[in-house]
Amino acid sequence: MRNRRRSGLAAFVVVLALLSGGCSMLFMRRPPRAEGPLASGDCTRSVAAPVIDGLVGVGHLGQAAAIWGDTRADFDSEKAYDRFRLGSAALAGAFVVSAVHGLKWSAECRRRSTLSEQAIRDHLRVLAARQRGER
Repeated sequence: MRNRRRSGLAAFVVVLALLSGGCSMLFMRRPPRAEGPLASGDCTRSVAAPVIDGLVGVGHLGQAAAIWGDTRADFDSEKAYDRFRLGSAALAGAFVVSAVHGLKWSAECRRRSTLSEQAIRDHLRVLAARQRGER
């Protein structure tokens, strides 16, 4: 009876995590694939979603390590043992992949937005120099 409760709780946690995960992959606006400067708002500069994914991913890695450390006797069946091992590894991996992509996208967005801001400053300097030269 105890193993069934544990299996049911673990299944509930896995389903809940799958439904709530991957903030970076789901909610971030990635920078356009083309190179060059970007206007503010074209992509997500914040690292909040990737950090959340990373923290949740670390938690799932801990859960996966606990499941992988259990013996087959701790589960109702061989099939349940294999499912939980595969599911825990896939879930932890999904969050880690989402965090890595999110961090990469936000860094690229910040880099290209800085290029845009620098280009605007350079353009304004040229315009100011022209105005001073014309007067």
